[in-house]
Amino acid sequence: MTQPSSESGPSNSSTPRPVWVDEVDELIRDLHHVLGDLPFDATPAGLYEASDLYVGIDDGGFEGCIDQQIYRRARRSGGPEIEPAEGLAHRLHDHGITVALDEFRASRRLVGVMGGHALKRGTDGYRQVVELGRALANEGFCVTTGGGPGAMEAANFGAATSAMAMDEVEPLLADLASVPYFGADADGFIRTALDVWDRVKSATAGDGGPTANLSVPTWFYGHEPSNPFATHISKYFSNSEREDGLLAIAKSGIVFVKGGPGTLQEVFQDAAQNAYRTFGKPAPMVFLDPPDDATWWRESGVLSALDQAFTATDGSRRPGADLLANPDSLAGVLEALTTNR
Repeated sequence: MTQPSSESGPSNSSTPRPVWVDEVDELIRDLHHVLGDLPFDATPAGLYEASDLYVGIDDGGFEGCIDQQIYRRARRSGGPEIEPAEGLAHRLHDHGITVALDEFRASRRLVGVMGGHALKRGTDGYRQVVELGRALANEGFCVTTGGGPGAMEAANFGAATSAMAMDEVEPLLADLASVPYFGADADGFIRTALDVWDRVKSATAGDGGPTANLSVPTWFYGHEPSNPFATHISKYFSNSEREDGLLAIAKSGIVFVKGGPGTLQEVFQDAAQNAYRTFGKPAPMVFLDPPDDATWWRESGVLSALDQAFTATDGSRRPGADLLANPDSLAGVLEALTTNR
């Protein structure tokens, strides 16, 4: 795929290209002399949607879509010998995405949902997170995730379908469950999701489309399919910028569901942002146990570690300590996100 023209960009944008884009046009032309055609727009004017990332999937499958072409190029160029021009193109792209993301989130109450990428479709845990996404969206929050499979997909799907009746959603969940995990069949996994997404858009067309929600994936983990159920996709090359920013923009709080090392990293990174007021006022940190283990967060040691982390050396409580919650229901989650806010 050749470099898009300066007039093109992700399809979500309906606003003029920012001034900074015009200022770097000459620089981009110079980069082309060094890098040749790029599979991505180095000066995106807006956020992505699934149709942008999965161009080419009909002919080339998951491995042939533009998203995977970008990932393979980023992986090849991402070592210690990365060309300065390539790195600059990545940073220009990520800057454009951040500008568009700031515009998107300005009028919305973002709540993050963080959890494991290995959560399989068709499980009780997956359904729980779908119901969580629906509940948050119906409460007026904009659900925000890391954009990958598992718990992230479930939360975005739940939010996107929040205006649909549950009896309309059930057959969609059943079809998703026919390919439960991306590891064994990434092509079937994402094709099934894209088919379901088309049906969601058709079912909600008369109501203005799926409920707006956000994902913030990264090509650093590009082997994992970006789920298509976010109406707005803020995809980055830099995982550190994406990770820090994802937690920072969830100003209305974060709900943590069961996950692995990545989720635990996010827990303590968010705790540090709250305790040190890195991005201003602390936001709620809510821990929802999986349906098959009502004490998972406590037994894991995370809650006791957080209690210590939010206790200063003089015994006083650091900012955000009063915003920790471990409710046993979705109603409790909503209460924890709205109390004292």
